[in-house]
Formats: sequence, structure tokens, C-alpha cells
Amino acid sequence: MTIDLSKSEEFKLREVWSVQEFARRYRLSKMEESRLKMLHGPFAEMRELLAGRESSITVW
Repeated sequence: MTIDLSKSEEFKLREVWSVQEFARRYRLSKMEESRLKMLHGPFAEMRELLAGRESSITVW
């Protein structure tokens, strides 16, 4: 198997975070942190955490 370097820009590194660290940094409640841990486990990609956090925000 060979890697075509001309297509290497298509692949991006995934930014994986600890759910606990994410909750602390974004000042989430313990309940929200628990919800994210139930959904994703102890670690998740940043985009998943942000998507989960955004869906829980209520609009007045």
C-alpha cells in the first residue's frame, strides 16, 4: 500500500479532548459534563463536544 502525498491535504488530524477538561474549560455544569460523558465516554473529538454542547443551549 502506498500513500499518495498529493492527496495528503484531504486528511486532517482529529483533535481529541478529555470530556472533563472540555467541561472545565468551557465552564459547563456537572450535569452537562455527565451528559457528554454518557454520550461520548471519557474522550471525544472537539467537534463532537461542541456539537453536543450547542444542541443543549436553549434560546429564549
